[in-house]
Amino acid sequence: MLLPEYNRQFLEKVKRGEPVFNNSAKYGIEIKTLSQITVPITAKEYWRVVGVYHLTGPENMSNHHIYCDVIDGDGRRINQARLVVTQGNAAPLYAVVDKPANEAGTNFPLWSHDLATVAVSYPADNPLPSESVVGIRTTHPDEEPGNTWGHHSFYVVFQLTTVPEPTDNGPQPPLIDDNTTTTPPALSLEETIALVGQPQIIPLNPAAMFYKVAQDKKLGERLTKEYDVEYMGNTYRAQIYEKGIVYAQVGDWGNVKVIPRTN
Repeated sequence: MLLPEYNRQFLEKVKRGEPVFNNSAKYGIEIKTLSQITVPITAKEYWRVVGVYHLTGPENMSNHHIYCDVIDGDGRRINQARLVVTQGNAAPLYAVVDKPANEAGTNFPLWSHDLATVAVSYPADNPLPSESVVGIRTTHPDEEPGNTWGHHSFYVVFQLTTVPEPTDNGPQPPLIDDNTTTTPPALSLEETIALVGQPQIIPLNPAAMFYKVAQDKKLGERLTKEYDVEYMGNTYRAQIYEKGIVYAQVGDWGNVKVIPRTN
């Protein structure tokens, strides 16, 4: 199943008033909800988490990412919406929703030392309040082919939602006066260049099998991300380098081969 197809299941639970779909709680992942964030008193909308999904091994195929989507009140993707990942004291990382409709809107690669929080930061010049998903990491035990230590991925979906009217029942989101808030500064030229370029980055994992083979064979620079090819009922994963294409049948990682090539 393609990741965006899970959105319908997430939204059906929301419409029925059921708890938000989150099969990732057993991995220590939690949702920081509206009642736990600061909301300007005049805020009419916010970004709500409507689904957190841990990919199966066949879906993940040994990746290590946070896949994200941002949708409107009718469940339609909001292209160019911006998300942010924070990790301790490290500088925040941003990504924009710009992928084809049959893929998750955007993604952030994670490495074994990462412990990440993801939220929406959109519109960029004055972001709406956003719930967040905290405690995301990849260092979980081996489960099945495609989901091994350091190779777990999660799909997180946010929806534009109306801030509920205050009631006397249950905890309410803390409200603050708009005059006391600080409007985030507009992005600088350098930040804008970095943001737009983020989706173009080819993630580098020095421990990856293909990368180590390419280094050993002196195949030069990476030219593509890893990609999958279906051939005669089998799935093969490959990556192109300057002087060769490294590939292996998925699941048979001890039998990596190289196809020589030239630019």
